[in-house]
Amino acid sequence: MAAGGKTTSTERLLDIIRGKGKGEAEARPAAPPSRAAQAAGSPADSQAGPPAAKAKAPGGRFASLASRASAPVGKGKGKGGGAVKGGGAGLVLGVDIGPDCLRLAKVSQSGGRSRLLGVSRVPYTANEHPESPEFAGFLAAELRKFAGNTKGADCWSLISSAKAELWHVLIPKVSRGQIQEAVYWTVKREKQFDEREFLLDFEVQGEVMDKGQPKLSIMVYLAPRKQVEDLKALFARAGVKLAGATISPIGIQTLFRSRWISPGVKTYAHLYVGRNWSRIDILIDDNIVLSRGIKAGTNSMVEALMENYNMMGRGGSDISMPGDSVINLQLDDDMMLAPSAPPRALTVEQAKGVLRAKLLGQAMPPHEAGAEISEQDVLRMIRPAVERLVRQVERTFEYHTTTMGKERVEKIFFSGEICTNQLLIDFIQSQLGIANALLDPLAPGGQAGIDAAGGLPASERLDYNLVVALGLSSNAITPNLLFTYKDKEKQRQLQRVDLVVFIGFLAAVALLGGIFFWQQTVISSRQAELQVQQARLANYVPQATEGELLNWARKVNEKNKQLKRAAKIFESLSVFKELSELTPSEVRIVSMDMEYGADIQTAVPQTSGKRPASAKAPTSRVSRLLILDGVVLGNPENYDLVLTSFLIRLENSKLFGLPIIHKRSVEEFSTSGPVLRFTVHINMV
Repeated sequence: MAAGGKTTSTERLLDIIRGKGKGEAEARPAAPPSRAAQAAGSPADSQAGPPAAKAKAPGGRFASLASRASAPVGKGKGKGGGAVKGGGAGLVLGVDIGPDCLRLAKVSQSGGRSRLLGVSRVPYTANEHPESPEFAGFLAAELRKFAGNTKGADCWSLISSAKAELWHVLIPKVSRGQIQEAVYWTVKREKQFDEREFLLDFEVQGEVMDKGQPKLSIMVYLAPRKQVEDLKALFARAGVKLAGATISPIGIQTLFRSRWISPGVKTYAHLYVGRNWSRIDILIDDNIVLSRGIKAGTNSMVEALMENYNMMGRGGSDISMPGDSVINLQLDDDMMLAPSAPPRALTVEQAKGVLRAKLLGQAMPPHEAGAEISEQDVLRMIRPAVERLVRQVERTFEYHTTTMGKERVEKIFFSGEICTNQLLIDFIQSQLGIANALLDPLAPGGQAGIDAAGGLPASERLDYNLVVALGLSSNAITPNLLFTYKDKEKQRQLQRVDLVVFIGFLAAVALLGGIFFWQQTVISSRQAELQVQQARLANYVPQATEGELLNWARKVNEKNKQLKRAAKIFESLSVFKELSELTPSEVRIVSMDMEYGADIQTAVPQTSGKRPASAKAPTSRVSRLLILDGVVLGNPENYDLVLTSFLIRLENSKLFGLPIIHKRSVEEFSTSGPVLRFTVHINMV
């Protein structure tokens, strides 16, 4: 309003531009004011990047959290509210290192359930930023403040997606051991990447049919090796072991895979509107199938706002807005002659302030340039930039359905600070014609709790999307640049070896257990037998004593000695009796002599020079040799048969040893005619 209460030409032009939209502006309440009014840049581009799934590290924000360093969840507190409880088993820390602040999230994972314990945002100081030598100490200190002891926690972080690539390949259906080679050479053929500069990782997402042939769908991504090594080195200097590193599209996938956010449909998309870039991700059954960077973001909207506002401020009589008719100003003579206020041109920073104030409800001084326009005015002015963004999204959806042959997208999730403006989302939804929702993992009443973000508005809650996703990450659901397919294969081989060892251990335990039970059975049977013998022994009356047993032993020894003396006395008679029974009728014993030789020492064999204390003393016996002189009568053809039969009988006798023939000849006897004369030596047993 000009001085004196007269309407200026600029204000008249604004009234014409607003048209019937003015009523809507009055009916719709403005968004709640932000908790912070730091005017620095646009939303962080941590989720977006240049085309082909490029994304930058977290950046500046439309509304920073400088006045709120943390957002407690449950009993946990972030910076400014005391440290949360120390790290323990199942604790995961998400660490998002942005260019302007450090974002942290703490999640407890146990029993397949995740619980958000706290989130925090810590702005950098002049001397503590990611490029400074002191940043490692700053990171370590903030992690200790936020999580206490971090030794038992898994830390996950992001690398910039600006030079990372994510896409899908199809390979023939091969065995599990051949998948690595098939994927490697397919990627090598498509991208010609240098393994010294890029890390390759992939994830098998299932079997698909391609032209009637079964194939495996593989999600592949490449990331600069140096970025990963630098991130590991940073955490190592901070004294914290980094468990995982990933890129932002995979982080968004983790939000859905962890079931923290349920899409409710099979095929859905996620649109992140960043500062310089936006990114569209399409997922099917929580698997990312397409990720594409779009060179359009909030800066494009700022430029459109500045251009259209300045054109209006320069007094242009015709302003053509897409979808609107040309606005013709008919100024009366009084308006033409009345002095007008000097035009105020918007600068880039002022345009950013207007965008934040009108679309996000942040405070704005009334004297600032652009303060006089409404929310609908801003939306009309940025409409060309929004339509360019929508066209890129539509082209991506068309490529997904026609070229890739996939099902149409049923739902789209929005993220990025600017997407919290409902009028903007309604316009995009009207252009796309599909259901939409805000990707807000910290929404009140959601998985995080009734008021997980401590009362933060939606425009500030979305700033934590990626760091919450990092806190929900695990090697089971999140591809990890620190644990790639090569590491997974090594782990699988080790698990296979462990399984073989475990099976061998179980077999050994089963064998030893069988032996143990068998021995128990034997022991039981022996004990039963012992009890029987003890029962028999108990029947003897009187009971035998040690003295009686020794007396019986002496009597037995005396009896043995008597038997041995009798055996010596009657040995000759025994020999005569044995020979009489063994000698055939065709054999005649002419003479029999018994020769006694030297004593033969009999002892237990020893393996060493020393004699064991328990070894028995050697015994001695006198060698005895029986010499038989005899003849074989009868048919000469039977001499050998008869003699052999006789010798076999002698050998089988218990009194005689092996008979040895010392003489054998055919002689002529005067009384009997020809006979076979023989002499046999026999050792006595």
